[in-house]
Amino acid sequence: MKHLNYAGRVVAEYQELEATTGQKFGNVFFFDGQKCVATADRLGPARMVAPGTVAVSASGRQWMAVGGDRIKGASGWSFVSPYSEQHPVNGDAVHFNDNAKSLKIRATLDAYLNYFQSVKGTLPASVVLRREQLSACGALPGQVYKGVRLEAYV
Repeated sequence: MKHLNYAGRVVAEYQELEATTGQKFGNVFFFDGQKCVATADRLGPARMVAPGTVAVSASGRQWMAVGGDRIKGASGWSFVSPYSEQHPVNGDAVHFNDNAKSLKIRATLDAYLNYFQSVKGTLPASVVLRREQLSACGALPGQVYKGVRLEAYV
């Protein structure tokens, strides 16, 4: 059995306390850094929380608020693993591998995003990569990088 990350362990403690005392805490727990800052009955829109906030459901599923800013809130939720600590990089949950192939793909992606923004004045909603490119980078389809959703070509 894999060990849960910090947020998962805290939610398990809340569930144990709920079972022994009968007090209801909520179905979703929100973490800002290393502490639980709120609970709710459902996940809700990401714009209600700051980027980097981790939400954990009572069943153990975890999401990180990505994109956006601290004033207007996050732009979306990205599913993250409950078995490893996830720390945002400028509000984005994607952590690329540091091998040569990944660095080349990331440089090309950054160049494309810069070009797109210079021409259109905004970033695209999503970018489609081949599955082998995503796996070489260590990213999953649906994750957000610099406010752009990464999708897999089928």
